[in-house]
Amino acid sequence: MKKVLIIANEFPPMGGSGVQRSTKFVKYLPQFGIEPVVLTKEHVNSLTDETLLEELPKDLKIYRLKPYDLINKKGLFGLVLKFIGTRLLSPDSEFFWYYFNRKKAADIIEKENIKYIYTTSYPYSSHLMGLYLKRLYPDIKWVTDFRDEWTNNPYHLDDFYKRIKLKLEKKKELSVTNECDFLITNTQFMLENFIKDNPTLVGRSTYIPNGYDDDDFIGLKNERDGGEKFVITHTGSLYGRRNLKEFLDGLEIAINNNSIDKDKIEIRIVGNVYKKIIDEYAEQYDLEGKIKAFGYMPHKESIQMLYNSDILLLLIGKGKGSENFYTGKLFEYIKADRPILAIVPEKGAAAQVVVETNTGTVVDPNKTSKIAKELANYYQEWKDGKVIHNPKRDKIEGFSRKSQTKKLAEIINSL
Repeated sequence: MKKVLIIANEFPPMGGSGVQRSTKFVKYLPQFGIEPVVLTKEHVNSLTDETLLEELPKDLKIYRLKPYDLINKKGLFGLVLKFIGTRLLSPDSEFFWYYFNRKKAADIIEKENIKYIYTTSYPYSSHLMGLYLKRLYPDIKWVTDFRDEWTNNPYHLDDFYKRIKLKLEKKKELSVTNECDFLITNTQFMLENFIKDNPTLVGRSTYIPNGYDDDDFIGLKNERDGGEKFVITHTGSLYGRRNLKEFLDGLEIAINNNSIDKDKIEIRIVGNVYKKIIDEYAEQYDLEGKIKAFGYMPHKESIQMLYNSDILLLLIGKGKGSENFYTGKLFEYIKADRPILAIVPEKGAAAQVVVETNTGTVVDPNKTSKIAKELANYYQEWKDGKVIHNPKRDKIEGFSRKSQTKKLAEIINSL
């Protein structure tokens, strides 16, 4: 069985969306004749989901290296460290984790007789670890996996400190993309941007979408629980451009037009979002008691919340580059038997998936009146006792995590 070192800074028991892709690859790789060995960091993040550990192979070797944490310290000193980590370090706050642990990573290569390495970002420092190991062991085959773009990431355009580091990081990014043996992104749009920046990637790159795991849906109840309320649920993070503003602007119009009875709706926000932020939205839009913050939930419980709903809310945000990516939650959305209101760029990656699978309605974030119209349509269907949903299940099956892992295994075997 081939052995591959999975370098994933974010890994269970850390919770959150960032760990899902690596967790599922590690879970299914042995079924395709590849033994994963994981190199990660000691868990220090307050976001924890112990249930994810249950999915990993029982005999999996995990090397947890010293975290050199700059983000989770408390007090004034903690704020200083966080500023250094998030604003000044390049490429990200995990630079010290990579830099001071790189020789230990080399020792693991020797100890485990590793011939293949796989690095995944965010954080991009994981790729710097891969670059160091590739230069130290040129015969090793190295696969890089970008869950989000690096220098073309649209969120970086909104951050002053990231913009001033852009030239330096572009140089680091090109070193990674030049020297890796194979590059993977999770959308075709992202892949095209990488190839545009580095044409040598043609023939040694592809995209593997995120997906859903059938096992995560076993034992769940496909039952709504809103009673007399029309339940709209969003799961996952909200930050930067990805916020509730466009959705709530549209909802406000629908309520003012008497297309929706405000007393009949319930908006559920599930994920690592501060309750204070949700309360501010509720106050601003006069929706106190209508928006409920559930906080971070174990993975399966968050999926059950999808089944408990009438429709699901998908948000990407607007602005340059937003069309290039989607949230990993999208694939659990399309698997759950509920229609999606996708407030996303109309010609982007997320819209493409929703349209291809016929799992919902796509509305551009700039079209507030159309958001109001689609919300009113779903609400009326709910009042009539039948929310229309006719997904293309054959298309949905193509996004299973097992199918995606098979593609990764084929790439590793081809090197």
